[in-house]
Amino acid sequence: MKLIISGVVASFAAATLVSLAPTANADAGQTVTIRQSDIISGLTDVRSSGHVDFLKDGLHVYTDDATSEAKAAEYFPVAQQGIPSSASLTWFGTSPQPGSQILFDTDGDLSTQADGWNILVGEPVYGDDYWLTPSSDVYKNHHDLCPQTGGGFGGDCHGTLAQWQEALPDATVYAAGFSLGSGIKGDGVIQDIQVGDTDYRFTNEPAVHKVPVTGDATARVVAKAHYDTVKIKMVTDALGENEVQGHKLWFRVTDNGATVFHTKLGADDSADLNLAFAKGTGKHVVTVIKNGQVDQKVVVRTGRH
Repeated sequence: MKLIISGVVASFAAATLVSLAPTANADAGQTVTIRQSDIISGLTDVRSSGHVDFLKDGLHVYTDDATSEAKAAEYFPVAQQGIPSSASLTWFGTSPQPGSQILFDTDGDLSTQADGWNILVGEPVYGDDYWLTPSSDVYKNHHDLCPQTGGGFGGDCHGTLAQWQEALPDATVYAAGFSLGSGIKGDGVIQDIQVGDTDYRFTNEPAVHKVPVTGDATARVVAKAHYDTVKIKMVTDALGENEVQGHKLWFRVTDNGATVFHTKLGADDSADLNLAFAKGTGKHVVTVIKNGQVDQKVVVRTGRH
């Protein structure tokens, strides 16, 4: 597995690196990129001794000490689904690693503030077992639904994801995230978080937008002694910042309805066309069509045949 780390502070480089194997990923159905703007601000819990920095490839997560202020937790939306059959967090850093977290709803309103809000926490030290936070609705009001209630795990309401699926078949997962701390001094990089068949990866690079090519044509008639010329110039616009080329721009030119020229131009491109009509060849209606729509017409009158 290749990891590219950008801009990690010296304290991380000096830390003892531990590669903690996450739960085996399912074959990823898709990869979703998460940026700072995707973070759910109302759930963020990054305290004064906690830090989260978006890198080109991952998240630099670290705490300064082991106090109660040493916590860094963030969450992002995921596709609504039932409790997944698998989840994992890929961490390169100190031990213990951040816990992966799955947020789900049981009352149908998908509110992080109302009843029905729940957080499952997965930590490698507990294997495939996920424990429910005490602030969760199921923990407080429906403790009889906990798959297991014995000790030795992160909480006394816990179970495997398969057991949680069976216990809460109507649950709706709507967000995922991580938490380092509180009370833990740690430093490392989260490469990705996998929820079900979707792999969520992090970056500080701006999103690139695919846009259709735009542009214009100009047509003018130049009179000569023995013929008239229609000069047509077609020019497309350059791409803006963080844009990539979508559909090319299609130009077609007709003379009295018959196509005499056509081309597709990419961004920041151009084409020139000169149509010469001899004197005495009658009336010529030259039409420039852009992406299937008439853009402009010019009429050339050369006299009778």
